[in-house]
Amino acid sequence: MSLLGRIAECNAHDLGRFLPFYIGERRMGWIKRPFAARLADFPDVFTVGAAAVALAPGLDDFASRSAAVAGALRRLAEDGLVPGWRDEMYPVTPRFGAPPLMQMERAAVPLFGIRAWGVHVNGFLRKGEAIAMWIARRAADKPTFPGMLDNFVAGGQPIGLGVMENVIKECGEEAGVPPALAAQARPVGAISYRRETADGLKPDVQFVFDLELPPDFEPHPTDGEIDEFMLWPSAKVMTVTAETNEFKFNCNLVNIDFLVRHGLIGPDDPDYLEIVAGLHR
Repeated sequence: MSLLGRIAECNAHDLGRFLPFYIGERRMGWIKRPFAARLADFPDVFTVGAAAVALAPGLDDFASRSAAVAGALRRLAEDGLVPGWRDEMYPVTPRFGAPPLMQMERAAVPLFGIRAWGVHVNGFLRKGEAIAMWIARRAADKPTFPGMLDNFVAGGQPIGLGVMENVIKECGEEAGVPPALAAQARPVGAISYRRETADGLKPDVQFVFDLELPPDFEPHPTDGEIDEFMLWPSAKVMTVTAETNEFKFNCNLVNIDFLVRHGLIGPDDPDYLEIVAGLHR
């Protein structure tokens, strides 16, 4: 496997297995055909046709849409069709920062192929000319990607919370980073991808931050989502990213982005231009 291979894994999908999902005239997502068939059980909420799924007529504002969809999702969850319920609401919006059309339970968002946003923080320190990166291992009992490697701090972007507020919150909850130190994280861009899953689609965007940490700071798990932190040379991060499946899939893109921005993957790499373009799909 290669770095380009990791990028390809994050963008593997076949839209022929999906129906577009509309709110009014706006296409907001993609729904796999078997799940779309189950949505037909809720005709007051969803209009399911041969070519598309849409919210039912009359659901024309944030409150009515959110309430109607929440009721249907609760019933689907009782049937085991919305695994990993979080009680965390995500915005459903055509563009980040635009007024949301509705809100939706986080666990259901991939089932509707709706774009979600999140934050990923690279915690790193310099050792002379070298760079070392703090790597997290996800808890063995997490409902998603248990035991896999992760970036220093990462989390979804819920409705009603600013991006930097979320960074500070997640840094404290996951790694015990004091707020004043977490506030030094710097936004350095975003990565995007479109990955098909067993049940849905993830056409997601992750806002990326770099946080240079003092050499005497050692992160520690605080909320049960992370089992351990490890300080790795950047060369090891590159090798494990390229040659193994140990990292959660989108963390590979964040790693690659970091390595490019810090000159650890440069223009002399024959895949450089494809790598840079591949981080933004």
